[in-house]
Amino acid sequence: MKRTITLITLVAALLIPSMASAQRMPAKAGMRLSQFKAPAAAPARVEEDPIMDVPEGTLHDNMYATSSAYGLGFGDIYIQEVDGGIGKVVEGTDGNLYIYNPISQGYIWFSILPWIKAEPTDDGKYVVKLPQLYILDYGDPYYAYCMHYDEDEGMPVVEDEGEIEFTWENGVLTQLGDKYIGLCDATADWFYMADQHIVYAPQTDEPIILTDDDMYIQSYTLTYLSDPTDLTQTKETVVSVAIDGQDIYMGNLNDNNPDSFIKGTLIDGKATFPTRQYLGVDAYYNGHIYVLTGDAYVDTETYGSPVFNYNLNDEIVFNVDEDARNIVAEWPAAMVTNVGPATLQILSDYVAPALTAFDEVPAVPANPVFTDEDLTINSTTGFSVLHFTIPTVDVDGNKLNENKLYYNIILDGQVYTFEPETYIGLTSAMTDIPYKFQDNINFDIYILNGRHTVYLYTTDFEVVGVQSLYTAGGEQNRSEMISVLNPSPSGIEELAAGAQVVDTRYYDLTGRELATAPATGLYLQRVTYSDGTTSAIKVMK
Repeated sequence: MKRTITLITLVAALLIPSMASAQRMPAKAGMRLSQFKAPAAAPARVEEDPIMDVPEGTLHDNMYATSSAYGLGFGDIYIQEVDGGIGKVVEGTDGNLYIYNPISQGYIWFSILPWIKAEPTDDGKYVVKLPQLYILDYGDPYYAYCMHYDEDEGMPVVEDEGEIEFTWENGVLTQLGDKYIGLCDATADWFYMADQHIVYAPQTDEPIILTDDDMYIQSYTLTYLSDPTDLTQTKETVVSVAIDGQDIYMGNLNDNNPDSFIKGTLIDGKATFPTRQYLGVDAYYNGHIYVLTGDAYVDTETYGSPVFNYNLNDEIVFNVDEDARNIVAEWPAAMVTNVGPATLQILSDYVAPALTAFDEVPAVPANPVFTDEDLTINSTTGFSVLHFTIPTVDVDGNKLNENKLYYNIILDGQVYTFEPETYIGLTSAMTDIPYKFQDNINFDIYILNGRHTVYLYTTDFEVVGVQSLYTAGGEQNRSEMISVLNPSPSGIEELAAGAQVVDTRYYDLTGRELATAPATGLYLQRVTYSDGTTSAIKVMK
């Protein structure tokens, strides 16, 4: 069940703190809100539609968002100072202002995010009149309501009707007053997510983007401490390093910004990287990503068990050997990838990072690992789910550069193409899938605990295979193709001339049948024809 099991696990894993003062921001998950708090009885459909498409007008994209927010966790309500969220504003051709995703920037549950409307006032401000329909979640309507803090209740309470004022000056959106925009169901029951003090400002920082055309980029193995209870335990990943005179660059520190680099200075065997360097937008975490530096320490008090925590500082310094094959920062030096530059909202942390040049040589990747038990066929909805592991070593057990490792999905001997018309998280067609790639919009392709999961919107095949590809040292080599049989091939033949549609059914992505096609959102449509054949397509409205 794609939405109710897999993605709960994804978010739950991200909610585990790695250090005392930070809250990891969960992934955009497209999950059902009712998994976290059952909505009160609500009409199955509403006559109006939420604003899901970008309104007509002038778009101000990828703004820097801050707010004070209430968030909903697994049975908990908590407060978060959102810093580094992704904001957008449209100056509408109709004279209105449209504000993107103003509720709980740090906690994003939907694949496609909504807009709310702010109307101009006579004094040059804009007012958001509430309630407004915010989003439909599997047919259940949720509304943006005005809320105010109630001292007796100790939390925000819903107002039947209300207004929230904003100013829009010099490209900066600023909320006036202390009221909240909160998320409620159709009966005005609060869903424990609400924001106040919202500010969207232009993002003036620019990432450093480098490619092989710009300069020679070499792969390095980055080894770092992984266990605060045992400082001999390490993990490793592969990053990129480029050296140009006294300039040194380090990249691939965040999987969703692989071409972004931080820049340092190389003088007298020391490489010094300043803190708060910008990597760019990461849609998976709905944030602007920075690299921060600090001194690590083992915090044994806050959570009752040891975690790494950090005292932030201005720079990290590495020792560089003469031929730059080893670049090492000694404990307690650390760097973290972080949402925003101001407070710790850590995505990944590298404690006592040590880099060793990775020699790129041709290699044959080890075979993918999966069995017939890893293939699920849902003939009702017409999609298949495949789970598999891609080893990151070659056939001799030597480590590969994960950044140059890919895989193909092969159906009946033909390489499967992932088309953006079906896979809404893609911007272009893909056949060679990068080892680290994840669909951050709809989670049709994702990685969890080292296992890959891929959704195939077809059951019409007899054999499905997976093959690894590795490109290094000027060569591309392939593993053997590992394949399994479809236990129940659909046998769908070409539609006979004159066949008519006799039945159309609709399903959500968990396989639950819907009474009608949703007015908005993503669903599966299964059609049965008069000759007995069926087809299934994914539909986005």
